[in-house]
Amino acid sequence: MAAAPVHRLFRMVSGSASFAPGPRVLILMLWLLSASVMVAINWPYITALYFLDPDDALRLVQVRDLLAGQSWFDSLQHRIHPPAGVPMHWSRLVDLPIASMLALLTPVLGVVLAERVTLVAIPLLMLLALCFIVHATARALGLHRGPALLAVILLLSSASILIRFAPMRIDHHGMQIVMGALAMLALARADWRDGRAGLLAGVAMAGWLQISIEGLPYAVLVGSIFGLRHVARTDRWPDLLAYVAALTGLSVILLFGTHTPTDALFPWCDSVSPAYLVPLALAAIVLIGAQRAFPGGTRLQRAVPLALAGGAGLAAFLALSRQCLAGPFDTLDPLVYRHWYLSVREGLPLTAQTPDMQAMIVLPSLLGLVGSIIGLRQAGHGLERMAWVAILILQFGALAVSLSVMRAMSFAHLVALPGNAVLLGRLIAAAQRLRFMPLRVGLTAATAIATPLGAVSATAALHHDQEAGDSDGAPKSVACASLSRLRGLSALPPATLFTPLDIGAHVLAYTPHAVIGTGHHRNIEGMKMVIEGMTAMPSAAQAIVARAGADYVVLCAQENEVRKYRQLNPRGLAAVLASGNPPDWLEPVPMRPGESVLVYRVRLPVR
Repeated sequence: MAAAPVHRLFRMVSGSASFAPGPRVLILMLWLLSASVMVAINWPYITALYFLDPDDALRLVQVRDLLAGQSWFDSLQHRIHPPAGVPMHWSRLVDLPIASMLALLTPVLGVVLAERVTLVAIPLLMLLALCFIVHATARALGLHRGPALLAVILLLSSASILIRFAPMRIDHHGMQIVMGALAMLALARADWRDGRAGLLAGVAMAGWLQISIEGLPYAVLVGSIFGLRHVARTDRWPDLLAYVAALTGLSVILLFGTHTPTDALFPWCDSVSPAYLVPLALAAIVLIGAQRAFPGGTRLQRAVPLALAGGAGLAAFLALSRQCLAGPFDTLDPLVYRHWYLSVREGLPLTAQTPDMQAMIVLPSLLGLVGSIIGLRQAGHGLERMAWVAILILQFGALAVSLSVMRAMSFAHLVALPGNAVLLGRLIAAAQRLRFMPLRVGLTAATAIATPLGAVSATAALHHDQEAGDSDGAPKSVACASLSRLRGLSALPPATLFTPLDIGAHVLAYTPHAVIGTGHHRNIEGMKMVIEGMTAMPSAAQAIVARAGADYVVLCAQENEVRKYRQLNPRGLAAVLASGNPPDWLEPVPMRPGESVLVYRVRLPVR
């Protein structure tokens, strides 16, 4: 291959091309190095039990509740907007490994240390699994040992992927990326002709859909790729059949295996539900029936069952679940949509991002596409070409999704990794052929610009001056919502707190209290109450706080959300509390020295 110099380098490192454990050992060493760096970088957050993302904090709360006796089938978070609570759209599949490790470690290490170890181990172990999956995918695509290991190195230097597997990141993003990677591996194994590829992909995509409905476009895309293979070749029906059967059957099993029948039968649009499963099941039944009715040998005849199944599934979706076309956030109150959802940048499209973020989203995927095209052209035989075509289709689809939702770039960059490795190997090989040593060395070093990290870093440097001055990073913006700085609040008797949305999950993780709202979209009423109450004049806010049933009003004056509320109404409740001038219906509650959180007891009833 054109990446022979890289190949030889890794052969030298591993000792012998025939030493089978070599790649596994190297992958483990690379992961250990990366994990050590990530632990060192995040050590202050680990020791302080500090969550940079509220979802990770709330995930720990969910797991604690499960271990404390809450039913596996109970999806309510009872401490958000009590007494009714909020039905969460999260999956117990993500809770399972966290809860299992905590249950094993707590009797040995105690609760405090067991939680720290689990919060570090779970995301890093998922990253290790991802390393092996990426390597196996690269090998299935025909890459030699060096380029395949290079793909792993690129994975372990891709910030957009690693951020999902950093210590303390226990929310669902890492697990759904692993599920997507398994589906990618299944597509790359074009040499499997007996349905194993379809079975693996179907299980993986059923898992992703159960974890997050964000996997829906990828499930459709993977199924379409298997369908195209079936049309193109006569030996690919087992894969399509296994994919459809596994996706449908396991999705139903996981739905009823993690929810009460009432919740499982509700047509939610933001999670797997009958709104999606009924059209999927109908499409599967029609596909299998039509295949038996039209067992034709031509490509057109093989396409007929696919068209009938797709049409039946689409018709059922439009008839039964048309409301889901608008997306899971369509039910948000306009006030909540405007002042909360549009502030969550990871859910916004490319056009709403800053130039350096736009480069971070697009460049690694584009480089991967170039490399995958090269990989397709240099593929040694038909099965390799089939695998590369599948990866290219998946790349285009993942890139399209990442353009509409920023957080989807992590998976798009993952799918691009084999292509990134091919492109980098080709560039290094070209540079190494130069006779003039200074130029050869300089251009070899310059190939780093073609890596995901290099391309993004170079573009970010160009926009450094434009983007400088943004000092409201997550650690500083919610610095008062940490375990050490909420001990005074935690010492108060359990109560219901009226807090800004962004610190609500942290309060649940660090204290025994309940909150009216957090940044989780099913709690529409509580979220609206918080936004209205924080921006209303103090006299009007009194009625909102009382209606919410809150015992205290709590906020961090320098938190970004509070700053936004102060801008919306400089004389509103958030503004007057942040300035230290509470209305007479709120009584200041002193906190411990060094704790900057502002706590006010509600003391006057509404007149």
